[in-house]
Amino acid sequence: MVWFVSVAIAIVLCGVAFLFGRAMRSEAEPGSPESDRGLIIIVLSIIVFVIWAGAHTALSSLKQIEAGNIAVVYRFGEIVGSRGEGLQFIAPYEYIRTESIKVQRARFDNVSGFSAETQEVNVSATVNYRVDPSAVERLYREVGPNWFDILVEPRINQYFKAETVKYNTVDIAPNRETIRENVRDELADDLQEFSVTVQDLLIDNVDFTEEFKRSITEKQIAAQNALREEERIVQAQNEATQAEERAKGEAAAEVARAKGEAEARVLRAQAQAEANRLLDESLTPKVIQFLAIDKLAPTIDIALIPSGQGIILDPATLLGGLDDDDDESQILPATTTTAGTGAGN
Repeated sequence: MVWFVSVAIAIVLCGVAFLFGRAMRSEAEPGSPESDRGLIIIVLSIIVFVIWAGAHTALSSLKQIEAGNIAVVYRFGEIVGSRGEGLQFIAPYEYIRTESIKVQRARFDNVSGFSAETQEVNVSATVNYRVDPSAVERLYREVGPNWFDILVEPRINQYFKAETVKYNTVDIAPNRETIRENVRDELADDLQEFSVTVQDLLIDNVDFTEEFKRSITEKQIAAQNALREEERIVQAQNEATQAEERAKGEAAAEVARAKGEAEARVLRAQAQAEANRLLDESLTPKVIQFLAIDKLAPTIDIALIPSGQGIILDPATLLGGLDDDDDESQILPATTTTAGTGAGN
């Protein structure tokens, strides 16, 4: 458009100058100064037009296509071809639209969907994609330069809605990787027809309504409280079990101790009975008399013995500690005295 305006201005200005010079030359005498000035004006108008139009045409026709881009050439609204990167000559009456063939990134915020319980779900996702260089012209012909808005954006919304509705709300976040892969594969298959390659699709965030998040928080708090209560119950049960085991152990120990003491008493009684039996078998009247006498203190000279007991005392036993040279007269009175005294009592 600018080139057309510029050339039109050049034609008008240079044309007026050309006509003016031609008129001046036709009115002047041949070879006169006026005729020469008219010729000069005619020549200058032609030169100016050539320079003006040529320079503007050259400047308008040379286009620099940046690396990683394809230029689609339009002529009066019709696509007439495409050009690669570098310096390209485009006719002044043609214009171009460039399309990147590098891997591009597009972010989608708040892609809305619904869960199996019709709970609203908001997803933020990023798509990495690229266009086949040989398909750019066809893509522009069939879809248009705004092909991304026409092909990709509605499909992103559609596929996420189709995936999130398969899950309950609480299961969407744990299954986000499965959802991501399914949406990516479906989008890639659908766009392959248009030579658009989906390199990857990433889920940046999954969000829910404030009411749902509040209910989830309350549920988690309740679950934590219940878990703590269960832990306290288990701890109390363990303590009760330990106390019961200790009581059983103490009772068993007490029973064992009582049983041991009883067995010990039985053994002692049996030993005592056996000792008594053996002692009973070994005791004779003389042994008893001897033991009785043996228990007397060595200083006893007189003993009172009940009469009629059949006790025979050997004076030598009572005075066993006397020597043979002791006076026998001292022994007999003591014996007589002992018997008399016993009879008197």
